[in-house]
Amino acid sequence: MEVLGYFVNALKELCSLTGFIYVVIGTLAGVVLGAIPGLGSSTLMVVLLPISYRMDPVMAMALFISITIGGMSGGCIGSILLGIPGTSSSLCTVFDGYEFTKQGHPSRALSNAVFANFLGNVPSVLLAIACCKVVATWAVKLGPWEYAALCFCAILMVVGLSKGNMVKSMVGVGLAIFLASVGEDPINASGRFLFFGRIEFLDGFNIISVMLGLFAAKIILLEYARQEKTENAVDVKVEGFKFPAKDLWDNKWLVVRSWITGAVIGFLPGLGGPVAAVMAYSNEKMISKEKEKWGHGHIGGVLAAETSNNAAIGGALIPLLALGIPGDAAGVQFIAALNIHGIQIGPMFMREQPEIVYMIFVGALLSGIVVLLYETLGMKTFPALLKIPYHYLYSAVIMLAFIGAYMSTNSFYGLIVAICCCVLGVLFDCFGIPSLPFLMTFILSPLLELRIRQGMSSSNNGIKEFFLRPISCFFIILGILVLLFGFLSPLFKKLKKNKAEENA
Repeated sequence: MEVLGYFVNALKELCSLTGFIYVVIGTLAGVVLGAIPGLGSSTLMVVLLPISYRMDPVMAMALFISITIGGMSGGCIGSILLGIPGTSSSLCTVFDGYEFTKQGHPSRALSNAVFANFLGNVPSVLLAIACCKVVATWAVKLGPWEYAALCFCAILMVVGLSKGNMVKSMVGVGLAIFLASVGEDPINASGRFLFFGRIEFLDGFNIISVMLGLFAAKIILLEYARQEKTENAVDVKVEGFKFPAKDLWDNKWLVVRSWITGAVIGFLPGLGGPVAAVMAYSNEKMISKEKEKWGHGHIGGVLAAETSNNAAIGGALIPLLALGIPGDAAGVQFIAALNIHGIQIGPMFMREQPEIVYMIFVGALLSGIVVLLYETLGMKTFPALLKIPYHYLYSAVIMLAFIGAYMSTNSFYGLIVAICCCVLGVLFDCFGIPSLPFLMTFILSPLLELRIRQGMSSSNNGIKEFFLRPISCFFIILGILVLLFGFLSPLFKKLKKNKAEENA
């Protein structure tokens, strides 16, 4: 009955004029930015972080989850109409979705994608509602040793399961640990790494300034330099939504499998929609009886990608709300927004701040419905979203980013940090260093350090205590195994390929 009360209260707040505006405007803004290649809903969320300080934290979370849902759903629009993914999560949608546009049937691909978004999103949020309290109840029984092992495992999993050069990911992790160590010692409050003796560094690097530079400013700078055009969207004509009953029925088990894949991948720290879509698409193509049609306009490719990337949202909410470990980049922004209000997210979060938790759940469900209504009733407006002049958007975003950086510290220190992180983000992009491992580590490493030191001081066994406790030992070993898998799997693939070439 208590849970029902929180649901009813959240629903009442969101049904008020203010709540309704937050959900509808946030969802539609997410769809628009998700549809435009290069921007994405993450950019908007980062820009809104400083503004959220003036907002009620409960309503701020409703706004943020609405933007997240809208952005994930809107990503398919650019992928299908332009052949350019609106977000990284919609990359696989391009392979088959754009083929339908070239064949003159964009409405079929869009109709399937829109409904797949809903089928992936809403059930995964319901799964999160069912699982979060169970996981949180278990998590509150953990000590500093287990929680340190969880953070350690999460960081290694982000690196081990990320694509690209593992060494470069580790470079990002190392740099994040160093930058997160700047400021006051968490135990004795002594200063660390106070560059040039400046007292500003006692406060460390503000997460808002870091994210504004690393995401918003860097993205705008790089996209402006690339000058990607979308004029080819002008001639695309989209008909109204047609319920894809036959396509859904013919691919019902594909949708179920893709949803499971997305929910599981979303639960794993640092992976989220992009990895979920790739995994689901690859798996379904591998077991399909029509492999030759995939990549040339097979509707199963659209359904697999869009169902899985939206299912990852609910999966990512479970470690975020129950453990305080972000499942994806959006989770990092949720933690940053809560930290602004002095709210620490962790195992006690569901007990101490249940109104925020259930506002996120209800906001996610309502925004899923808003997205479905807009994308079904307003499908003909999709090409118009892609004609929005970029120079207006870029100017507004970069201005808000730098104003927000200044507001985050009420001094030019925050602005300077944002500019330096923008340069750092550009260097990351040039050298192929992924930003997500860096960002996840920057968020988790202070907590990791604190828990390790608490664990060391609470036991006479020192570092051995982390291995004497079964749960902490399990997570440490799991993280190391995932990291080793990430290092060794490319070598095994290369050896297998060389052997196959020799046999040929």
